[in-house]
Amino acid sequence: MDRTETENFKTPKNPAGAFAAQYVASRLDLQTGQEFPMDIWQKMGKAGLFKTGIDRMYGGDGGGYIDLLKAGESFVRNGYNLGLALSWLYQQIIAHYIIRIFGTREQQSQYLMAAAAGKITLSFAVSEPGRGSRPKQMATTARKQGSLYILNGEKTYLTNGPIAGIFIVIAVTDDKTPEKRFTAFIVPRTTEGVTVTRPMAMNFLKPSPHGGIKLENCRVGKKSVLGKEGSAWRDMVVPMGEIEDVVMMGPVLGGAAAQLSLLLAAIREHPSEPDIMLQSELGALHALLQTMRVIAYEAAGRLDRNNASPVPLMITFTGTATEFHERITQITDRLEITGSFEYTYLHRDIESMLALKKGLMQIRQKKIGSALLKA
Repeated sequence: MDRTETENFKTPKNPAGAFAAQYVASRLDLQTGQEFPMDIWQKMGKAGLFKTGIDRMYGGDGGGYIDLLKAGESFVRNGYNLGLALSWLYQQIIAHYIIRIFGTREQQSQYLMAAAAGKITLSFAVSEPGRGSRPKQMATTARKQGSLYILNGEKTYLTNGPIAGIFIVIAVTDDKTPEKRFTAFIVPRTTEGVTVTRPMAMNFLKPSPHGGIKLENCRVGKKSVLGKEGSAWRDMVVPMGEIEDVVMMGPVLGGAAAQLSLLLAAIREHPSEPDIMLQSELGALHALLQTMRVIAYEAAGRLDRNNASPVPLMITFTGTATEFHERITQITDRLEITGSFEYTYLHRDIESMLALKKGLMQIRQKKIGSALLKA
């Protein structure tokens, strides 16, 4: 397969797509190298990509979740890389939701302006080694001592952890109540007592870096508290999971569109007698892709309007994307088409991302089913 464009199935380029086509699509080392491409990250800052979703008063371009989703779709469609899109969009989500909504005016001015200019990288520190993000088991604490908080614990599997300059750390501030109470703290990488651990070895979604931090008697002041003390789990962690799932539909859409275009180009390279079954299968793939797009845009619109839950759409999107992935795999296997470098890694990364999301969606389905039975 090659990169021959198929206009009827091409996602229109926006600035993110144009950037990815120029600087990302040609970098085949992104899928094989071990180092994060800081040169591209810095170019993204100069190109203004980190302004997406950040208010204009802080140097951003404005926009909401639908803008982030569409930017991610175009980035992957034209750049053939899900991992870099993941790191970029995760940064924008933290800025758009966590800091924009819960930051003080001083925190917003300091961190949103720096983020929009590409001068800092953000990471949301929730999961812990051996405990994941299960609130009952989480053990990272923040003990109040006069006007300070003393943080102790360890966080892991942090998206952008190895390159982050600012960590939003979720820590237990009250474990005497029936349910632990959590508070969010802004912790700069340079804070005494913070140790950034080695990057985790990952064989998918490259070059998105993941890693962890250790907090040993890390002292932060009251100005480091983000949002209301004791309510970070309800206010930030739970909504953040839903927001991430919705916005990351964009890169999956872009990857699926790129796969279909590459498949069509490969079939045209080896013309044969008209195959009615193949034509039907390709039509079904196109229909699934368009359905995924409608679902994703509506889900992001619901987040922007805050008028309905996106969860049912998230569940449906994952099922539809899984069907698309299975169908395109069957076609390439049957036709014995050798995938290009781009197709091979897109296929692997989409499969990995869907596998991760499938478990989460099953949990959400069970919660809905339980609520229906109790109603």
